[in-house]
Amino acid sequence: MSYSLGVDLGTTFVAAAISHETQVEMLTLGDHSVVMPAAVYLRDDGTLVTGDAAHRRAVSSPGRVDREFKRRLGDPTPIMLGGEPFAVTDLMGALLRDVVRKVGETEGAPPERVVLTHPANWGRLRRGLFGEVPGIAGLSDTPTLTITEPEAAAGHYAATRELADGAVVAVYDLGGGTFDATVLRNTADQVEILGTPEGIERLGGVDFDEAIFNHVNYTSGGALDELDLRDPRTTVALARLRQDCVLAKEALSVDTEAIIPVFLPGRLFDVRLTRAEFEDLVRAPIESTIGALTRTLRSAQVSPDELSAVLLVGGSSRIPLVSHMITGQLGRPTVIDTHPKYAVALGAATLADLRPRQGVDALVGPPSSPHNAPAGRPPVPAGAAGPVGAPSVLGFSRRVRVGLLSILALAALAGSVAFVSVNQLRMGTTTVAVNTAAVASPTEVEIRPSVPVPSLGSAIPVGATPGFVAVSPNGRLAYIANRDAGVITVVDTSINQVIATVPVDAGPPRFLAFAPDGRRVYVSIFNEQRTIRAVGVLDSTTNKIVATIPVRSRPFLAAVSPDGRWLYVPNHDSGTVSVIDTANNTVAKEIKVAANPHWVEFSPDGTRAYTANHESNLISVLDTSTNSVIAQVRVQTSPHSVAVHPTRPLVANVNYDANSVTMIDTTSNQVVATIGVGKNPQDITWAPDGRFAYVANVADGTVSVIDAESNKVTATIPVGRSPTSVAVLPNGRDAYVTNLASNTLSVLHISG
Repeated sequence: MSYSLGVDLGTTFVAAAISHETQVEMLTLGDHSVVMPAAVYLRDDGTLVTGDAAHRRAVSSPGRVDREFKRRLGDPTPIMLGGEPFAVTDLMGALLRDVVRKVGETEGAPPERVVLTHPANWGRLRRGLFGEVPGIAGLSDTPTLTITEPEAAAGHYAATRELADGAVVAVYDLGGGTFDATVLRNTADQVEILGTPEGIERLGGVDFDEAIFNHVNYTSGGALDELDLRDPRTTVALARLRQDCVLAKEALSVDTEAIIPVFLPGRLFDVRLTRAEFEDLVRAPIESTIGALTRTLRSAQVSPDELSAVLLVGGSSRIPLVSHMITGQLGRPTVIDTHPKYAVALGAATLADLRPRQGVDALVGPPSSPHNAPAGRPPVPAGAAGPVGAPSVLGFSRRVRVGLLSILALAALAGSVAFVSVNQLRMGTTTVAVNTAAVASPTEVEIRPSVPVPSLGSAIPVGATPGFVAVSPNGRLAYIANRDAGVITVVDTSINQVIATVPVDAGPPRFLAFAPDGRRVYVSIFNEQRTIRAVGVLDSTTNKIVATIPVRSRPFLAAVSPDGRWLYVPNHDSGTVSVIDTANNTVAKEIKVAANPHWVEFSPDGTRAYTANHESNLISVLDTSTNSVIAQVRVQTSPHSVAVHPTRPLVANVNYDANSVTMIDTTSNQVVATIGVGKNPQDITWAPDGRFAYVANVADGTVSVIDAESNKVTATIPVGRSPTSVAVLPNGRDAYVTNLASNTLSVLHISG
């Protein structure tokens, strides 16, 4: 299948997205991240190594590695690597060459065309030099276009939101090394740049990292100044410290304080940095970016009250102070994309199929002619706007946007229909007699809208130590694992009464996972002494255990793939996930993950699985086609469970010892929100309509309700003692909560 490639060659990171006929998606470039460092290393044999491989060598061979060289494009002084001179274009070409190679290996073919992005305030010299990069990367025979970063961001924004005719949006792009401000206006046929984009070339996340580094030195009484830079241990210590300063900066976007460990030769200590202290360090440079944005508005003859919003782009725009200061000074709302770090690459890929198929020179040359300005506002003469000239046109018509989104919607619908048809055929050809409601074919479900404040129904007595509840796929039955009682209790959800008790002779049942067709329930079984560790296979047509599968260590909550073929079991004590073939109940593979995996949940399409790794403070992202870990997302302390949003690219997890919930964008695998909830949250699940999430807080005896749009708690519902899990009916009518110490099942009426 042909595809187009959008590449953001940033100052600190490189991001890439690919555009197929029906979708635009990020491509993973790094070893453990979607992006790769913009770093190049010269090997002894004269070849250049890029990305994570170069970044890893920065500590041991700093003289052979260079980073942030994009800032020096146009500087005739060569960059020295291992004593050898290199032009900036050579290093950028090496980065692009490796991106194209990696994408080609993943997709099985080279891209049909490539779109590169650059800052809007680059003049002819830099744009001309940038135009040499594709040739250096070996793309002379591939149609390659260049567009400005704000144009690309606007393309992504327009493809994901409907803009009104005449709407004016300011793009505030604060990345790793540069800042750009641009004003855009949407018309019936195009999105155009107004006035003169303005930028600050040497201002971005790396400068904020340096500010934290200097803060550590200051608070430690100049300890870094006293180091012997000739000592190899000092080189290693400072490299590690700089990495920890970056982590602290990123953590303070979602937390109120960070601890920076400092490991110096002969001295170890920690530096505590609060968000307020960090904001004091970066307030002045952020103030200068808002000044640049204000000047850009003046050049466009746009007053702040004419803006629909200020679109925040670039990883550094996630710093909360940015949004606060912009809103305070301009009085306009800010819109931060769920993945601001990747908006430019996604926009470039989106526009790749919509731009004319011209060579790179067509876009590096003179700016396009001016367009009609709104009534009362004179057009900007060509060339009067400085190096970037008059308003340039983003050839991205609304009709094309709507067509693209329609294709996506139809493709998604077609996929859903195909999935249902396959399952119906499978159900239709089975010869097994169905004698329990768990596998009865559901009627067409009308999902009820969930409400911000559910009402509490009557509690259902379900026997001793109910630790976990799972609802059958058709919603007719709820199965409860009674830990110490050694049984599974079955509740009819139409009458909310116990109708059966199933003994589990193999040991204490802990967690339950239904197969998609409801015919099997997989029971995680283990005891506190860790002498029992197995998965039981419960036939829901007979309510009997028909098989027992030994696993490596205590199995926590497993998950069945959407096609029903594979069972993924997290083995808590061995740091692995067992992949079990459900056709023969045998372990087919073991996946090594971070320590103490608790929960597993699949994405709706089954291509990804997510595990909460309790002691590692990580969420692992698994590629189910290769059964390998492709990303790890750092969250707060003791992540216990995960829940995949039913319709959005979003995963929520509870952090047991941090009393919080983390929201993760699955497109970028980045944390987008952290929400405080009750004490010791243990489980989370989504309403079927995706509007609200429900969190069981063990120590508080409550359930927190979280609004998915605002990421705020809308209600705290008191339930029984020690609530440990939550399950929701497929139609969204009710939720069920196990109360471990009350021996009951609470009923929440979540649709009002």
